[in-house]
Amino acid sequence: MPKEDWKVNTIERIFTDAGHWPWKPGEIVSVLDVDCGLSLKSKYIDAQIRVGVDLFEEYFNHIEADVPYVLVKYDVRKLSEIFPPKSFDLVIGLDIIEHLEKDESLSMIKQCEAIARKGVIFETPKGFIPQNIDILGYGGHEFQTHRCGWEVEELEGLGYKVVVRPYTMSDVKRHTELETHTEVELIDAIKIFA
Repeated sequence: MPKEDWKVNTIERIFTDAGHWPWKPGEIVSVLDVDCGLSLKSKYIDAQIRVGVDLFEEYFNHIEADVPYVLVKYDVRKLSEIFPPKSFDLVIGLDIIEHLEKDESLSMIKQCEAIARKGVIFETPKGFIPQNIDILGYGGHEFQTHRCGWEVEELEGLGYKVVVRPYTMSDVKRHTELETHTEVELIDAIKIFA
């Protein structure tokens, strides 16, 4: 997702506007940014500790952040191997669950829920959007492939509150054989623990 959208549509703003952000300033101390990739979107969350985890190390060289953070190179499908239960206040996985097979995504979601103390947030396109090209050109085609699509009902069925918003993707070639449309919808999903 373009950086302009990250700055304007921060996850805190999206869920605050929808009435789903329960935390006051200072209540989220630590964030685990799953598949932080090029973005480290956790930089837009008011937190003191930000840890990003991603498998493709080349992306780490392109992160632009003006906040302190730590990076961990690891397979996001195996988070429970390196992070103990309830080790972060908030766990976010923005633009990751569509990149895994559905069963792998469900497993990662459960691992994120176990690692989180206060809540978990995911963002994904609504439905399946074909993509098998690293659209930014860093050689991560394998990691940029979309392997599944998600619908609102699926995430609601897992106990998430969902916000759907229109979104315009950058007009670039995303797939070697299939066409994609730039006008899509994004699902932002939050699960809050008492």
